[in-house]
Amino acid sequence: MFSWENTLRFHTIITPKNSKDYSKIIAHIKRSFTYGLDRETKDKSKFNLTESSYNRNLSGVWQKRFYEHTIRDEKDYNTILNYIYTNPIKHGLVKNIDDWKYSSRRVFSHENTNK
Repeated sequence: MFSWENTLRFHTIITPKNSKDYSKIIAHIKRSFTYGLDRETKDKSKFNLTESSYNRNLSGVWQKRFYEHTIRDEKDYNTILNYIYTNPIKHGLVKNIDDWKYSSRRVFSHENTNK
């Protein structure tokens, strides 16, 4: 499950084979996305960096940290899924869940109806 909220953060549900792999997976997603940006966008994203962040060659595109939550049961899964899918509405980016073009909701909803 996946939904882009804006260029600063995203929400996803992943199931790594090893829980220690979260950091590697998130770093890879962020690095791959940033690599694909055009030069002008990359340069603009550095304007708000602190001197320390700039000297450490951070991109300025992403929040520095990520937060993980272990899903404990189906109820928790559905709560998190609802949070992910309704976040663009909460932030005023769309009025309807299905209008958020960066969401995987349509794909997963379609897969579930075809079973």
